[in-house]
Amino acid sequence: KMEQFNRMEMQGLVGSVRITKFEDTAIANISVATNYAYKTREGQPVMETLWMNVVAREGKTIAKPDSIKKGDWVHVVGRLRTRNFTDSEGNERMTYELIAAKLKKMDEDENVAS
Repeated sequence: KMEQFNRMEMQGLVGSVRITKFEDTAIANISVATNYAYKTREGQPVMETLWMNVVAREGKTIAKPDSIKKGDWVHVVGRLRTRNFTDSEGNERMTYELIAAKLKKMDEDENVAS
């Protein structure tokens, strides 16, 4: 039998943090930006920024979700999940979320991925 897995790892800059409480447990909804730089065939530099929604639960994932602030560098490991919702105009939409199994706040000179 072939093993199945859903694992995503990212390292980036926190854009926003929203903390909600659910049954005495804090849930952090964090937007994280990652950049990818490349050059076109003509040699023009391009910077692609991808924003990912990260959901982190207080406890095993992170001891203090409110310690994460806008501008922090973070390293996240978890699984990718889709979520359906209705937007403010009544349209059905879908988004991707990274459900964090591990979330680590990093020093700017630290690099986990290297």
